[in-house]
Amino acid sequence: MASAGSTVLMMSGGVESATILWHWRHSARLFPLFVNYGQRGAQMEERASEKLSSRLEIELSKLDVSKVGDSFRALQHPGRLHVPIPNRNLLLLSLGASYASQVGADKLALTLNKDDLGTYSSSSQEFINTFRATAAVLQPPIEVIVPLSNYTKAEVVRFAHEIGVPLSETYSCMIGRTQHCGRCSQCKLRREAFSSAGVCEPVAFYE
Repeated sequence: MASAGSTVLMMSGGVESATILWHWRHSARLFPLFVNYGQRGAQMEERASEKLSSRLEIELSKLDVSKVGDSFRALQHPGRLHVPIPNRNLLLLSLGASYASQVGADKLALTLNKDDLGTYSSSSQEFINTFRATAAVLQPPIEVIVPLSNYTKAEVVRFAHEIGVPLSETYSCMIGRTQHCGRCSQCKLRREAFSSAGVCEPVAFYE
């Protein structure tokens, strides 16, 4: 995996961002950033991101644009209320790039894994390449990196377990309850990845 350098790390509180936070924890200039864009699980994602960052004594920065998400939610189909903003990675990367300029970081890390790539338009390789080219012409230029793009979720879970990431403190559920629902698409992907990786989760981790 690539080294961190001076990097803004987009945090979600999930397995992938926690893994990179742990892997790059000794970087002198690592800036974890959590964005609340009105997603249904925002409170729990933020709590997980804070707990993980605090464990390593790294300051977590937070941006609250939840009102933007609330405005979009009024226009959304009821079945998509958990993710109120279409093409969310465009928003997240734009905010991340602006924040990187603010703190003097020259890299911006998005922790999509191999399985994530292409699951929706703003996670496609074409989108990432296009945004990467855009960020490269900013002043100062910012390098967009996707350090887990060659790793499946199961491989990420296995690596995270090996380097001591407290996986029970990560949060993946789209519903936003204190306990993972175990039924949403993200919970199902998480369970499958842990099973494939041969890593056990705590008893009663899911409802």
